[in-house]
Amino acid sequence: MLLPVLNERRYLHDCLESLVQQTYVNVLEIIVLDGGSTDGSVAIAKSFGDLRVRVVDNPRITAAAAMNIGISEAKGRIVCRADAHALYASDYVLRCVKTLLETNADNVGGPMRAVGSSRFGRAVAAVTSSPWGVGPGVFHYADRRSEVDTVYLGCMWRSTLEELGGYDEDSLQWAAEDQELNFRIRKAGGKVIVDPDIRSWYFPREAPRALARQYRNYGLAKASTLAKHARLPTWRPLAPAALILGSVLAALAGRRWTRVAIPIGHAVVCAAVALNLGADREIDPTRAFAAFEICHWSYGLGFWAGMWRFLTGRGFESRPVGHQ
Repeated sequence: MLLPVLNERRYLHDCLESLVQQTYVNVLEIIVLDGGSTDGSVAIAKSFGDLRVRVVDNPRITAAAAMNIGISEAKGRIVCRADAHALYASDYVLRCVKTLLETNADNVGGPMRAVGSSRFGRAVAAVTSSPWGVGPGVFHYADRRSEVDTVYLGCMWRSTLEELGGYDEDSLQWAAEDQELNFRIRKAGGKVIVDPDIRSWYFPREAPRALARQYRNYGLAKASTLAKHARLPTWRPLAPAALILGSVLAALAGRRWTRVAIPIGHAVVCAAVALNLGADREIDPTRAFAAFEICHWSYGLGFWAGMWRFLTGRGFESRPVGHQ
């Protein structure tokens, strides 16, 4: 298992605890690929009481670079990508390998089951598990095994990764690496499968500003994939992009109330869906409404910012700001 890490002290111990408890007997190693953590994450990993856990430096910082280093370090024929922001069912790897073998797929994974540990985090989890929140991104809420365009994390044949040249750590906006790799898998004739029997639980951002940064970067990431391949892996990014473009055009060319008709209409639908989510007493509908608005507008703005970068030849940030 390959686990990219950068300042994950809050989540790392529990994540590793769930990984070392895997029932699959052939989990040979859990490689923690550290991108220069300064919060004690490395000490947590090095002091973990399981010989399979080892730390490898990732001087190139990003998750894409970590995965490429991990692929070269790994001993097994199958590679599982893990995320420190998640916990894993004890049969996670077992189910991954079973699905990989049964479907003859090139990459498999489970739904991105989001769980929040605060009121805002729970609202974000509900929003990002909703079709209105993430569109037809089946890997967020799949309830049956099916072929998809991308999948959360992934369990792959090492040979497939080597044939594709690994993860792109140079030409993409950081955080684009997984969906772009899956795009190349499918472009080469491979299959990406989601299976709800593969269970993990992801902890989303717990603050509005962090969520806005994340989704703006998602928009930039999709634009970088479009710039590289001259096409998008899926039409989903066009929905928030259309929200931004339509709102701007209406504001410039509309008359009276039509200038704000699109943002108002969007807000009304978001409010209605948020109220419906609020039927679950754990979900605050006002926070869910805020999460909808943040995700959609930030993603759309990020996409157009990425397109502007591409058109003006500025390129993309292969590393997070502050880690250049």
